[in-house]
Amino acid sequence: MTGPLGPLILLHAFPVDNRLWEDVAVGLRAQGFEPIVPNLRGFGTNTDELPAEPDLDVLADDVAALITSADGGPAVVAGVSMGGYVAMNLARRHPELIAGLAFVDTKAGSDASAAVEGRLAFADRVEREGSGWVADAMVPNLISEHTMAKDATVEGRVREQIADCPPATIAWIQRAMAKRPDSIDVIDQFDGPVLIIVGEHDLLSPPSEAVAMAEAAREATLVEVADAGHLTPIESPKIVTSVIGDWLRECFDSAATSAT
Repeated sequence: MTGPLGPLILLHAFPVDNRLWEDVAVGLRAQGFEPIVPNLRGFGTNTDELPAEPDLDVLADDVAALITSADGGPAVVAGVSMGGYVAMNLARRHPELIAGLAFVDTKAGSDASAAVEGRLAFADRVEREGSGWVADAMVPNLISEHTMAKDATVEGRVREQIADCPPATIAWIQRAMAKRPDSIDVIDQFDGPVLIIVGEHDLLSPPSEAVAMAEAAREATLVEVADAGHLTPIESPKIVTSVIGDWLRECFDSAATSAT
C-alpha cells in the first residue's frame, strides 16, 4: 500500500543500521504497507563513500534521490534519532518530496556547545582507538533498563549493529551531527501531518523534546511509549508498528477524502 501519500521511507538511528526497523517493517508489511528501509550512506550494506566534509545534507540528498527513484514522491519519511535529523534536513532542502513526517526518539534543536564538544571528542577517540568501546559507552543511553530486563536479545541485536558500523562512519556522523542546525522552523513550516513517537525513558531525546516538536507542528500526533528508551522500534516494535499503521491509515483516509 502506498496510497495518496506515496512511499514510506524508514530511516535508522546512529550507530545502528536498517535492522533497527526490522520488526516494525515486518509488521507494517503484514498490514499492507510497503516500507522502504535503506541503509544510509556508510552504514550496513551501503558502501557509498562518505565525502571529506561531514554534513547530514549528504544523507538527506541521498534520501531525496531514493524517493525520486521510487516513484517521484512525495513520500512519508520516518526517522529515528539521527534518521530524524536527516528527515528534517530533507524537509528543508526538498520540501516538495515530503507528504508526511514521523519523528521517532529525536529532537529538533541543535546541540549545545558542551554536546558539540562531546561529539567531536567522541569522533577523535574513535579515530585513535577504533570502535571497540562504543557499544559499552552508548548502550546504557540507547536502551531502557526495563527493556534490557524484559528482553536481553534487544541489547545483543543493538550491540551487533554497533559492532558492524565502521569507525570512519562513526567519526564522520558524529561530526556531521555536531554541526546540524536548529530545525524547529522546519517543523513549524511543514504543512503536512506529523507523527512524533518517544520512549518514556529516552535519555537522549526525552519526552520534553517531543512535546516541543509537537507544539511547533501545525498538525501533530504525539505518542509516548511506556517503558521504552531511545530505540523504540526495536524495544517496543508492536506498539510502534500499531502507532505508525494507525497514523498512516488516518492520513491516507484524509488525503483520499480531500482528493474527492
